[in-house]
Amino acid sequence: MLALLDKSKKILEEYTLCDYCLGRQFSNLATGTTNKDRGISIKLVLAMSSTVEKEQVDIELLQNLSKTGAIFAKKTLKKLGFTPEETQKCFLCEGKIEELEELLQEIIEEINEYEFESFLIGSVLDNNFYVKENEIKDKFGLHGTEYLKQEFNREIGKKISKKTNKRTEFNTPDIIIECNPFSSKIVEVKIRSAYIYGRYNKYIRTIPQTHWDCRNCKGKGCEKCNFTGKNYAESVEELMAKTVLEVTKGEKAVLHGSGREDIDVRMLGSGRPFVLEVKKPRIRKIDLKKLEEQINEEAKNKIKVNNLRISSKKEVVKIKTKSQQLSKKYKAIVEFKNDVSDEIIRKIEEILKDITLNQKTPTRVKHRRADIIRKKKVHEVKCKRIDEKHIEAIITCEGGTYVKELISGDEGRTEPSFTEIAKNSAECIELDVLEIEE
Repeated sequence: MLALLDKSKKILEEYTLCDYCLGRQFSNLATGTTNKDRGISIKLVLAMSSTVEKEQVDIELLQNLSKTGAIFAKKTLKKLGFTPEETQKCFLCEGKIEELEELLQEIIEEINEYEFESFLIGSVLDNNFYVKENEIKDKFGLHGTEYLKQEFNREIGKKISKKTNKRTEFNTPDIIIECNPFSSKIVEVKIRSAYIYGRYNKYIRTIPQTHWDCRNCKGKGCEKCNFTGKNYAESVEELMAKTVLEVTKGEKAVLHGSGREDIDVRMLGSGRPFVLEVKKPRIRKIDLKKLEEQINEEAKNKIKVNNLRISSKKEVVKIKTKSQQLSKKYKAIVEFKNDVSDEIIRKIEEILKDITLNQKTPTRVKHRRADIIRKKKVHEVKCKRIDEKHIEAIITCEGGTYVKELISGDEGRTEPSFTEIAKNSAECIELDVLEIEE
């Protein structure tokens, strides 16, 4: 106790500290209380100790306490016939901890437009505040105790929690409130994206999975794209986003799919897994069943979504990484240049049973992807004749397989292929995704 009081006395001889900042230097003592209460208690005991002996009243100590705003020190000095020192700004926080109500009001105004259940405060302080606090901690051996930043975060957090009835969350808060009490720009609110998982079907062969900027103007708008900035009028992403953004009042929606189908490929069966990321949503509590119905009504005969549920950023990573490992089933309508025999059809089925393909990056996408060889597993091919030159092929293969090139061979860039096995030029004239493994 004497060591604590002695250190406190020496600190106040050199520095004027408010109740919070003095108490914080001893934040590792007497848990279950606040730094302000610690500071007040220390100052009160110091004031009492300074007047134990009437003949030896420590006026200097009382004046140092008076500088910190200690009312009991000021009253004692007046009683003894001395003029108390004027209250000075705290050396560390410059009085800002006492002015949190003003900051709180500004924060509340900023966050009122957002729906949230959890938040995190992150105060941003200039380096000189760390330098000043370390100066005291070094000089008086007070390391292992709190810093001003921690105090601000906790005190502001407590006040916001009380005012909004929302909880502090350190891992995945709905909003992060950044503030610098010493700057004119003191509040910035960062909104965590909302994530919605589901599966989608695509019933038409004219739309891409995601928005494509116009190749000519790079999204700026030109005559070629009718000043829309888009290569295609709509996409699966945009058909979903239109409704979702209306409901959540978010700024932007981004579709993360478990793989992607080409523009001219339909996605049938139970659909492709996806997570739709909604950036800066103002509304988080949404009726997903109703949302599903709205999307399906507005995008009728184009796309359909099902099994919507709340998701997370982790699931985005998961569906992206798992996409290449999942088994996928396709239906292809294959056209051969010349008539194809039953024997050749059986040969295609036999050779492509549980085989590993060597696929160089297809010619059609080589301009935007690395030209490498990918090894992809084909599990099974089942063929059904349509006529002399056409067959229907049900292909089960590993995610990421270029199915069109498995059929055409892409001038030898995919081996083996329907073309190579049949020694007859083959082309996929229609392709559907039938199923994607869970």
